[in-house]
Amino acid sequence: MNSAKAIYIKQLRDVMKNFGVLIQFILYPAMTFMMTNLIGPMPGLPDSHFVTMFAGMFVGMGLVSAIAPAIAEDRERNSLRFLLMAGVKSHEYLMGIGGVFLTFSLAGCVAFALLMPNASIMQMLVMTLSMFLGCIASILLGATVGMMSKNEQEAISISSLMGLVISFGPFIANMSQNDTLMRVFRVFYTMNFVYTEVRTEDALESFGIILVNVVVLSAAFTWAYGKSNPSNKGGFVMNKKALSTIMTIALIGGAGIFGLMWHNSGFIATDNARVAASMVSVSANGSGFLERFTLQEGQTVHANEVLGWVAGAEVMRAPVSGLVAQTNVVQGQHVLANEPVAIISESGSIHIQADIEETDILNLYLGQHVYVSVDTFGRQRFFGYVSSIGSVALPYTGLTSSRAILTIPVEINVICDVDLNRLIGVNASVRIPLR
Repeated sequence: MNSAKAIYIKQLRDVMKNFGVLIQFILYPAMTFMMTNLIGPMPGLPDSHFVTMFAGMFVGMGLVSAIAPAIAEDRERNSLRFLLMAGVKSHEYLMGIGGVFLTFSLAGCVAFALLMPNASIMQMLVMTLSMFLGCIASILLGATVGMMSKNEQEAISISSLMGLVISFGPFIANMSQNDTLMRVFRVFYTMNFVYTEVRTEDALESFGIILVNVVVLSAAFTWAYGKSNPSNKGGFVMNKKALSTIMTIALIGGAGIFGLMWHNSGFIATDNARVAASMVSVSANGSGFLERFTLQEGQTVHANEVLGWVAGAEVMRAPVSGLVAQTNVVQGQHVLANEPVAIISESGSIHIQADIEETDILNLYLGQHVYVSVDTFGRQRFFGYVSSIGSVALPYTGLTSSRAILTIPVEINVICDVDLNRLIGVNASVRIPLR
């Protein structure tokens, strides 16, 4: 442990003198703060968009490209050779040089958690922990790249490329919602940070994937460290037979895990959806001629607002706030008591109504994240969550063999800043990630 402490102190001094490295730990949280507070939420994107984007870049790109050149420099200057000759083990070296970056990383993780909009204390803690484990994985990845690189320039090139892949790969997969990309990058730790409230089993799955990444990268670094020392005084060197056996087991096990994840991951998708709202009818409160009635379709009304009156009767008032979806009469017309004169779509009840096939309904749960596309906005995607799952099946929409496929109505609340009040009935599409 004395060796790790000495390496830690040396590396800390080097980092404190290197402004280019220090700025990376400040740049990403600072950019997140500015984008979140100066630009604010963007239409069609969640409030946490900038936080999640820059957090992925911080963990995946910043750390890998910072530690890889530092280790490659030790190799290039033969500092690492002296440490190996002195009997410094792989874990001691990693604890020393990686511990410095991990210390700065923890501060960054806390900063991102604090910048998450409307996050609870528990959400912040879970987010910090998942990001911190991701930082460990990135340090291991960067350290392995540094150990395998011939010089500092090669380490910079390779680590920058890897950082781009593991940072922007999950980001592009999430934005595009491409099934293949989502399944491929699902195994990367950078796609499993827990930013929002999720089910316990989903959180455990994400943490499990991150930990598997940490274990695999730990083995890779240990092997790379030992490979640098043929005398086996630091780390370990495996013979070809042992290495072949381990690689075979790893490939078979990895293929099985990947195949299982590929099979279980994916989406429930349907175009059988539309913008909907609660429709409230306004009825005449007496028989006679409409002495006053000027409502027009598309007009905004507020609860208790006077809508008109029948001669000799009390005034009619709006039962809810919303838009006038339909008018059935005109001023001066004779109406009967309780005759519907207008229909109002309640503004506070706007949602997406999706009909989900009965075979998929057990995969849904309240609060589940949903991606919504409204035909009016083309390919633009909005974020929402499942707010209600029906209990009665609707008439079938198709046939499979000789059996009818029934659908169950599911309500989805859109959480993005988009006005759907005047789009009642417009077609929509939904994609529900099975995570």
